[in-house]
Amino acid sequence: MSAPSQTGPFYGMRMFGMNQSLYSITIMGTGLTTLMPAAIFRFSMRVFSQLVPLQLQGPPFTLIPSQTLFQEGPDFLRTLFSPLLSLSSPLSPPSSLRLFDTDIIETLVNMGADEIRRIFHIDDHAVTSSESQPPEIPLWIVINVTENSIHATTQYLLRMVPAAEKLVDTLLKKSTMLRTECCCICLDEFDLNVECYTLPCRHFFHQNCITRWLQTHQTCPMCRQPLRILKD
Repeated sequence: MSAPSQTGPFYGMRMFGMNQSLYSITIMGTGLTTLMPAAIFRFSMRVFSQLVPLQLQGPPFTLIPSQTLFQEGPDFLRTLFSPLLSLSSPLSPPSSLRLFDTDIIETLVNMGADEIRRIFHIDDHAVTSSESQPPEIPLWIVINVTENSIHATTQYLLRMVPAAEKLVDTLLKKSTMLRTECCCICLDEFDLNVECYTLPCRHFFHQNCITRWLQTHQTCPMCRQPLRILKD
């Protein structure tokens, strides 16, 4: 019986840029690259972002026969990666909150399937006993997102630093609500003729809402314009 080859730890990595971010997919394993036909892949996936903590919900691992993976690799990876669509980044503008969309998923699927086919081979001549358990091949897929936009990094820093007290005193103005409008932070509707607070971009807030926001941000919570730009 031919034994699977053991060539030491292996990995394959592919990268691409999209939506002002750099994506990479890395395939990592324990060294088995030539497999018996009955071998089973034990997939685990991890996702990282340079500036944003991410939590991916799902099972800790997924099992799939090696022959099935080679025949249905893209379909399997499409299902494996589908939870990525629910992940979002607070660095992006409100109109584009998602780190992953269907185009990005499809690119990851194609790159991942290509790398798996490049790394692994099935030895069709290997003989296995019908009474033995098929070997499990641990395989890790690591996806990393790097915000490579200067704008994204700037927005992140602006959001984590309190607004200067002098700027707040200059820009935040008391006003009276003369039409039906919602607070842009809590989304509660104002009553007519009640007190509210506005920024030069003409967005309305409750005093407590905007005060708490500006303790950790230097931007308007609605349009994301930095206060220093609004000042000008």
